[in-house]
Amino acid sequence: MHYTHLISADQLKALQASGAPLLVFDCSSELGNPDKADAMFAEKHIAGAVQAHLERDLSAHDPANAVNGGRHPLPKRELFAQTLQALGFDNAMQAVVYDRNGANYCGRLWWMLKWAGHDAVAVLDGGLQAWQAAGGAVASGDEPARFQSHFRLQAPLRRLVNVAGPLQQGI
Repeated sequence: MHYTHLISADQLKALQASGAPLLVFDCSSELGNPDKADAMFAEKHIAGAVQAHLERDLSAHDPANAVNGGRHPLPKRELFAQTLQALGFDNAMQAVVYDRNGANYCGRLWWMLKWAGHDAVAVLDGGLQAWQAAGGAVASGDEPARFQSHFRLQAPLRRLVNVAGPLQQGI
């Protein structure tokens, strides 16, 4: 079974215990203080999780590598796939995304994975706080390095829509 929207702390614990291919992403961040994400991850995260940093991993800052504009433009899909590979994620894995900010940041990674054609991605209901309340294992500091994997882009399951799209369609 794979999860595509929400996953509870108890369901995540059961998934971990089953040995199913899984990668948990900590997307915690603070918009006005990007370095705080590293401090939060180092202080406490779900044991075995990798950090998906808003600035470094989920945004493109070179316009040539971005598909849109704004403060945190989306990286091109091919570059995002490279990031996933570097983090050790592959197409056979269940992704679980969380933060400690009320799903403000992990929702971005959820959408980006769907945009990359990966359906098996779920937001941890209640984030890190719910995980801890359920007695889930946490760790601090760095996690052991993971081997680079292979992630192949699939047809997008979500579309990127900007202002030009509806205007061109006369909406």
